[in-house]
Amino acid sequence: YEATRSWLRAHGLLEDRPLAAALLGGAVGGAMRGCLETPAELVKTRLQLQSAWSLPLLLRGLSSTVFRNAAMIGLFWAAFEASAPLRSRLPPLAASFVGGGGCSVLAWAAAFPLDTAKSCIQAGGGSTSVVAQLGRIYSERGIAGWYAGLGAGLTRAFLANGGGMAFYSLIQAALTESARPACDASDR
Repeated sequence: YEATRSWLRAHGLLEDRPLAAALLGGAVGGAMRGCLETPAELVKTRLQLQSAWSLPLLLRGLSSTVFRNAAMIGLFWAAFEASAPLRSRLPPLAASFVGGGGCSVLAWAAAFPLDTAKSCIQAGGGSTSVVAQLGRIYSERGIAGWYAGLGAGLTRAFLANGGGMAFYSLIQAALTESARPACDASDR
């Protein structure tokens, strides 16, 4: 995220469109994360289903994981940027928790059908196409099938991302404080 945002700033791109810059920064970061986590996601999914996996399968669902992560993390950072004025009214720790938790809920709710399709792909259920999986799920269970497990997923997202952002802000504040000189010229 930060690398993409820095690159955009250095090249004078999207300076007047902070939401677009946040969306793009998050999407690029999410895509890169998807490349890294696909093998672990596949193994986790297969173990949850008590289904076999092998080395040749480790990249099954790569495109669906990259697509899900790009959408979800891009939406997260766009929402985080858009909510800055509202969050500024809260105490810093609460602003971090509410921002991380609330924005992740919005992003996950929007991208949840992509996650459902990704899980089906990695479980080995037919096509590796996200569109084909979404069509199959819809024909079998309707739109509710796209959102199976949404409540648990959003609860986890709120707590994990809210807690993660709050902890990040605490560490950032501690590091900033420790980097200050013990005394400066104004103390003399």
